[in-house]
Amino acid sequence: MSLDFLYLLVTEAIRRAETLEDLRAPGMHTAYSEVSLLEEKVAELLPASDPEGALARRGAVRAALAARELGRAQELTERFLAEADANAELQAGLHRLFEESEHSTALRFPLVAATVGMSEVRRLARALVEQGAPFPIG
Repeated sequence: MSLDFLYLLVTEAIRRAETLEDLRAPGMHTAYSEVSLLEEKVAELLPASDPEGALARRGAVRAALAARELGRAQELTERFLAEADANAELQAGLHRLFEESEHSTALRFPLVAATVGMSEVRRLARALVEQGAPFPIG
């Protein structure tokens, strides 16, 4: 698939996801998941040192977070941070995405953030995903 064609697909997918978000439509998370997958494909074609490659990496992670796919966002971030040509600006940007996501989640759930803490919520969520069933959490 050519880069120009991927750019068209990404642009359309972003437009669709943002529209669904504005409408608070049920398909919003799925649409952001599609954006993340397409941005990841762009990132595979461009090095992290390329401005467009860095943008695609941040876009893939940002869209995964918007899709509420925390595990995927974490995996992408770890992979992108491990790239030899990932500069300090890209690394800081990827970390900032998680900080912003955690902050907005804490604002939505202030009692949970104050009593349990968002790191514990993340740990429990990861445990649920890894075990593939809701109970018991070890």
